[in-house]
Amino acid sequence: MFDVIMVPVDGSEYSFKAVDMAVDIAQKFSSKIAAVHVLEEFSFNSYDSEEDSGDALLAKVTKKANDAGVEVIEHLITADPLRDMNFIVNQTRADLVVIHAHGANNNRFVSFEENEVSDTQIGSVSERLLRTSNVPVLLVK
Repeated sequence: MFDVIMVPVDGSEYSFKAVDMAVDIAQKFSSKIAAVHVLEEFSFNSYDSEEDSGDALLAKVTKKANDAGVEVIEHLITADPLRDMNFIVNQTRADLVVIHAHGANNNRFVSFEENEVSDTQIGSVSERLLRTSNVPVLLVK
């Protein structure tokens, strides 16, 4: 049913909840996981440190999935996650995206309630992907 399940990771606890879900689904459908970490185009940190951090995050996903018998293809990409996520989905040839509702940057929410993260908030990247994706998107809270 799903050959490739894409799961974006940003280092947040939320993204690793999505990884857990993606691994469970991949086991059931004998799918591969496309683990994606996006290095933002404009960052105040050095590219080398961002790249090292991204590699470490992807290695965690690979270990977790491999321990469960699931194959992982790692993708470390420089892009704008808000603008380019559909392009990344197409490039990974994903037939399902498992993404977290909240991201590492709590300032990018579609709605705010006294600046606290609530169950009704969705991160901007997740919200745009839900509205525009050509493949099914599973939002994990």
